[in-house]
Amino acid sequence: MTIVDPRDRDGVLTTESREQIDGDAFADALESEPVRSGWVVVALTFDAAGRVLLIEEPWADGWLAPGGARKPGESLDAAVKREIGEETGVEATPVAPRAVDEFTFEHEGTGETVGWTLVCFEAIADDPEIDRDPSVDDEEITDIRWFDDLPENVFNPDWMVSAYEECVNGL
Repeated sequence: MTIVDPRDRDGVLTTESREQIDGDAFADALESEPVRSGWVVVALTFDAAGRVLLIEEPWADGWLAPGGARKPGESLDAAVKREIGEETGVEATPVAPRAVDEFTFEHEGTGETVGWTLVCFEAIADDPEIDRDPSVDDEEITDIRWFDDLPENVFNPDWMVSAYEECVNGL
């Protein structure tokens, strides 16, 4: 399946992120699902009351949008719908991509780079019931919650706040 790059649409926030890492972390990154896929999707999912659905994972310093790597043959829309369901149990419909970040890891010794394209979608919950126990399956999710507004303690706060504002302005 050919991926339609969301950066070709009007009104999509586009950023670039770069992080220098050591050789061991770089070797791990090379084997990671996001690097192999080349695409990662996340969703800021809203319910009819305007609340936003977020998850908590041990590796993140704060709340984050559910998401993950695109699987081979999946469209970005299908990937984000699947990820929302897998991580929260909430069925949702993607509305539109609102933000894209070109994420790159740089090997601090060699300058070699790897990365992926992160696409943040706005999505609307078909039913807001959280139908998943966060302690089961292979996900490391510790909590799933609806918030009236984006909380202060979000992971990657600058990017997340900007993506959230793009979603809210797109409503």
